[in-house]
Amino acid sequence: MRLLVVLFFTLISVGCALKPEPAPLLSMPKKPSLQSQRFQVEYQTEHAAPKVKSVQLPAHVVSTHQTVVIVADKTSVTDTLYAQLAEALTAKQLKVVEEGAQADYTLSIHQLDLELIEDTEYQLVKPEKPLPLFDEVAKQFPVQKCATILGQVSMRLTHKKTGDVVWFAKSSIDSASFHREPLIYSFEQQQLIKNELEVASFVHEQNSEQARMERINKEVTIPAYQTFTQVNAFKKEQGPCNRTEISALTPMMQYYLSSILIDKIKVQ
Repeated sequence: MRLLVVLFFTLISVGCALKPEPAPLLSMPKKPSLQSQRFQVEYQTEHAAPKVKSVQLPAHVVSTHQTVVIVADKTSVTDTLYAQLAEALTAKQLKVVEEGAQADYTLSIHQLDLELIEDTEYQLVKPEKPLPLFDEVAKQFPVQKCATILGQVSMRLTHKKTGDVVWFAKSSIDSASFHREPLIYSFEQQQLIKNELEVASFVHEQNSEQARMERINKEVTIPAYQTFTQVNAFKKEQGPCNRTEISALTPMMQYYLSSILIDKIKVQ
């Protein structure tokens, strides 16, 4: 009996000794160094000067230190704009008085309108220095369209005692011509690995017990990493474009148009 047990273990030992050693485990190859670059492109549009019409009638001479009351019951003039109008009249050496007080003239704000008009197209500007992927960007994003507001202001100066109109004027400008900023967009050119999953799957399969036995004394080539370049989505860095951004310009547009008109009043 003891002899049979010894013989059994001897056979097992011989079998194990005869079994070949499997091929070594494969390691994941080192990933290549991936490059990433950030670029900026500029979009511009044509700008128009403000349209201004100003007519001063000779019925009454507007003189320095005369008084003016501002009336804006037909429009929504903010406290800020009222103060700005008063400051502009003071700069013309006219004295602004409160409504109801004795005044030489009445400055009536008849129109203070803002309306959305057709979007403004901004054209891509070709840089002086060659930019990688510029042709591709020009093909995909040749223009950017931005919301546009038309601002209009009209005023009238009336001699209070006689009711005679002394001066009337109107001005208008669109938001794109007002802010005059180019649009700046950025994008990132990023290098990525295209077949990372394929390489990992190959290594995993080749590290199975059966595969290691099959590749004993055989050379196996792990697939090389393949890279591709991806351009990330555009991100606006500068310039108002959407409705919210354009609407934020309206107080400054109203002041700009109003100050242009008041500057047209001839004061002697």
